[in-house]
Amino acid sequence: MASADKIQPDHGEPGWDKVSVATPWDWNVAVFCRNERWSIVQCIESIADASREHRTLITLIVNGSSDDSAALALEAAARRNIPIAVYTIAHSDKANAINRFFYSLREPAHHYFFIDAYVKIGRNALAAMEACLTTRPEAMAATGVAVNGRTMQRATGPTLAEGHRMHGQLHALRPEFIDRLVARNLRLPIGLYYGDGLIGSMVLHDLDALKNEWVPKRIASDPEATYAIPILSPFRPRDLKRQLQRKVRQMRGRLENLAIRDILYVHNYEGLPEYAHDMVMGFLTAHGPPVVGVLDRPFQALALREIRAARRPDPGRLEPVLMRRL
Repeated sequence: MASADKIQPDHGEPGWDKVSVATPWDWNVAVFCRNERWSIVQCIESIADASREHRTLITLIVNGSSDDSAALALEAAARRNIPIAVYTIAHSDKANAINRFFYSLREPAHHYFFIDAYVKIGRNALAAMEACLTTRPEAMAATGVAVNGRTMQRATGPTLAEGHRMHGQLHALRPEFIDRLVARNLRLPIGLYYGDGLIGSMVLHDLDALKNEWVPKRIASDPEATYAIPILSPFRPRDLKRQLQRKVRQMRGRLENLAIRDILYVHNYEGLPEYAHDMVMGFLTAHGPPVVGVLDRPFQALALREIRAARRPDPGRLEPVLMRRL
C-alpha cells in the first residue's frame, strides 16, 4: 500500500457523488475521522472482526485531517480484506460529514452503523445492534455502550436500564429512518458539536418534536454492543491538548443544546438553521451566556470567543472527494 504522501484523490471514477449498487450491502459502516492516526488502524481492524460473515462496506469520511489517518485506514482494510471507500472533506466538521453520508455517500444497505475513528468496537457489537433493530420494531436506532473510561462509569448503566441515550461513538439507524429524514430535507446545522445528540432527539421524537412524544424505547441497547475508547494521560502532551480542546467544545455544545431547545419546540426540526453559529448567536443575543461553575468559566469564555470569531467556511471545502476505494 502506498504511503500517505503518495495516495492521491481518485478523480477518475465517475458517479461517486451519488453511489448506487445493484445488491445492497448487509452493513454499511460510516466511520468519522479527524487526525486519528493513533487509533484508526485498531478501529478498522475491530470493524473487520465484528463483520465476519457479513457483506460489509466501510465508508470512511476523513474531515479536516492533517495526518496520515486515511492512508493507515486503507492499509488496514487491505490487510483485513474488507471493502472500504475513503472520502476526504477539507473542512473539519463532523455534522457536515454526517449530512454528506445521509444525502450522498451512503450506499444501499440493510443496516447502517456509525462509529468514531478513535474507538475500538467489540467483536459482537454490530451483530448485537442489528439484533436490537430486528427484534424490536419500535426502535429506530440502537446504541453502543462503553466498556472503559468515564463514559462507562457515567452512562453505560443508565443507557442499558433507562434507554433514551444514543452514543455518538457507536450506534445504528434504521434505513427507513434515514430515508424519512432525507425526504423531510432535515440536516444537522454545520458546525454543531453535539450532532449525534440531535440525531438522538430526532429518533426519540420520531422526527416530529411537535406531534410525537419523547419515547425512550425508540433507542434500543444491548450489553454486547460494546466499544472502548483510548484512555487519555495528563502526562502526554497530545492527550492533554486534546482533553482541553474537548472541554471547550463541550461548553460550546451546552450552548448549542440551549439554542436548539429554543427552536425545536416552536418550529420543529425544520426550524434549525444551516449553521450552528447563527443559532447560538441568536440564543446569546436573546438570553446572554448561562451561568456556569467557577471551574467551567475559562472554558466557556474560550467557547464564546470561538463562537464570536467563527466564519462560514467556503462551500467548496464542505464537499467530499473520493480518495480511494478498495
